[in-house]
This record gives sequence, structure tokens and C-alpha cells, in this order.
Amino acid sequence: MATLGWLAHAASSAQGTPWSVGAVSTRAWSIMPAVAVLAVVNWWVESVKWRRLMRPLIRLSGPEAFRATLSGTTLGLVTPNRTGEFLGRIAHLPASMRTHAALASLPGSIAQFTVTLVAGALGLMVLWGAASTELPVNPAALLALAAVIAVPSMLLMRPARLAALLLRLPLPRAWRNGVNALVEGQGRPAPAILALSAIRYLVFSLQFVLLLLLFAPEVAWPYACGAVPVIFLITTLVPTAVLTELGVRGSVAVAVLAPLQVEALPVLSATFTLWLANLALPAIAGGVMLVAARRGSAA
Repeated sequence: MATLGWLAHAASSAQGTPWSVGAVSTRAWSIMPAVAVLAVVNWWVESVKWRRLMRPLIRLSGPEAFRATLSGTTLGLVTPNRTGEFLGRIAHLPASMRTHAALASLPGSIAQFTVTLVAGALGLMVLWGAASTELPVNPAALLALAAVIAVPSMLLMRPARLAALLLRLPLPRAWRNGVNALVEGQGRPAPAILALSAIRYLVFSLQFVLLLLLFAPEVAWPYACGAVPVIFLITTLVPTAVLTELGVRGSVAVAVLAPLQVEALPVLSATFTLWLANLALPAIAGGVMLVAARRGSAA
């Protein structure tokens, strides 16, 4: 929170920027607290989803689910595409049920990935309609790409059908075991899990849009609303690990916003602030909770 406040002060006192200092000051001191609050809401919604996923195995209280979710961000930060988030979460559970908990968490991951794919496809279509003359690629190609993305995402909603298709391929034994585990999870995500995934996606998308309006006000909000899902889509599909995610997301954001002739620094500032609020600071807090949980289990 202190770091976010410092960034707000730095933005409000910037000299030589293409927008007025007074306007930035007003926006910064209203947008930065909103981004911080939305970061808490983001992980609270995710903790509610985790609590619902674990309900068949164990009854978690709200604070327990929230602590486990934050712990997941710690390990997620050092694994490719944050795939290790569930490891930090199940560390708070009894050892006897961690394997079942890992399988039970699959529908949550599938739901969030599906929402990201569908929203990214919609974002491509928004860019096609809102700024088709400024995009560096043919709008028809974007629409075709949106369709290619949307179709596989529908298969993710039916893991059994997707697994049947994948098992027809000559996959290695380890991969085939992973495909079978997909079916053993809990089937397709429940509507409540999908709804929570969509709410969480809207929350951190709103954060990014607000930060773009703060640091790069020349970006019109319709373009920002279309560009943010596309940025999230690309960064989800590109393998990243540890701190490289920040660089990848920043470079993708700069590339997607390039048609508007936006300078790189404001876009990178928005990207860094989003990463700091949603991942870095929660990961630090989660690391403390994870260490405390391991000490408690060892005692």
C-alpha cells in the first residue's frame, strides 16, 4: 500500500508529461486506492472459489481459504504461468488429502482459463470494431483468430470429451496420466465456479483499465477495454516463469497499444503497478503465511 502511495505521488509530481500535473494528481489519488482495494477483492473472490472447490473434502473458514490463496501466489510467482499456485494452497491442508485437493482444484483452473480465452476472443472483436483502421493486422484475421480461440475453450468445459480426444493422440505415458487426472477432478466446472472466475477476471481487468487511464490517458477507454483482454490472453498462452512474466506482459502491452502511438514508459508503469498490487505484494504476505503453516505442521 505504501508503494502504491509512492507511485501515486510520483505520478502526480511528474514533470514534462503529456498530460497536466493537476489532472494526474486527481486521478492518481482516486485510482490508486481503488486499485489497492480491487486487489484485495480479487484475491477474496479467488479464496471464495477455493473454499467452494474444497467443500466436498474439507470445510474451510473464510480466513483459512484467504490465507491459503495468498500462499498460492508465493509459489505461483516462481513457477511457469503460475501453475504452482495450488501447491501453496494445499500446503495448508492435512497431508492425507492433498492429492485429492489437487485434483479437486482442476475445475477452478479450467474455469479461469476458459474465461481468459473467451474474454480474449471478445477483446479481439472489440478491437476489430473500435479501432480496426489503427490495428497493424487485418481485422478479418483477428476475427478468425478469435474463432480459433473460442472453439477449443468450449472443449475445456467438458473435460471428459476433451480427454477422449487427447487420448487418441500418441501422447507420452506421463501426459496420458495427466489427461486421465483431468477427468478425475470433478468433471466440468460448476456454474458458481465459472461465475466467480468471471467476476475475478472483471476485477483485475478493471484494475488494468484504470491504470492505463491514469498513466496513458491518450488511450481511449473502448480501446483499453478491448486491449486488456487481448494482453491477458497472449500472456496466458506464452510460457513465463519467475519475474519474466512482468517483462513479457509489459512488452505485450506495449505491442498491443502500439497503434495508438503510446509511449512505452506509461504502459510499463501501468503493467508494473498491476503486477505489484496483484502478485508481488500478495506473494510476500503469502510467503509469511506459508512459512507459518509449515512451522505449525512441523510442531
